[in-house]
Amino acid sequence: MLRKLLGKAGSVLSTLLVAVEILVILFIVVSKMSGDAPSLFGYRMYVIISPSMEPEIEVGDIIISKDYKGGELAVGDVVTYLGTKGDVAGKMITHKIVSINGDSIVTKGTANLTADPAIDREEIISVMKYQPAALGAVYGVLTSTAGFICLVLLPLGLMIVSEVVNLVLEIRKEGEEDDKDASEE
Repeated sequence: MLRKLLGKAGSVLSTLLVAVEILVILFIVVSKMSGDAPSLFGYRMYVIISPSMEPEIEVGDIIISKDYKGGELAVGDVVTYLGTKGDVAGKMITHKIVSINGDSIVTKGTANLTADPAIDREEIISVMKYQPAALGAVYGVLTSTAGFICLVLLPLGLMIVSEVVNLVLEIRKEGEEDDKDASEE
């Protein structure tokens, strides 16, 4: 009885893990296909790809930013916006606010010598809230081919094999019970 219960619990747990893993993969794929930073409950995750904010934010670091829907901003806030002018046109920029004049905002990368062209307040996409330590390294492993195989495909494959083995064993068990019932008759 306990063995059957544990078997059912294991089956439910492995099915739940597969479902969660599929949802995470779908979330990442949809985010990548849309070309936008992954967003969940109004928070976005950005991977820093240039050294413009070093040493404060290093290349490969991940920051978590809250979607900006208006409201207070302050000099020193780190914001992300889509550049529209000059060298930054068409690029996602994550820089620190250096001055605010009404709706006109000037940002600058910590490592840059010059400020960016001024942007309007409504161009800001998000404001940095967290810079989780070591998350960039974890993300780097997860997005590498070896990391994807080891941390996504391999566990998924093991769960599928486990389910197939359980199914085969259950079918054999039912077949043996049917054979035993037939021989008793």
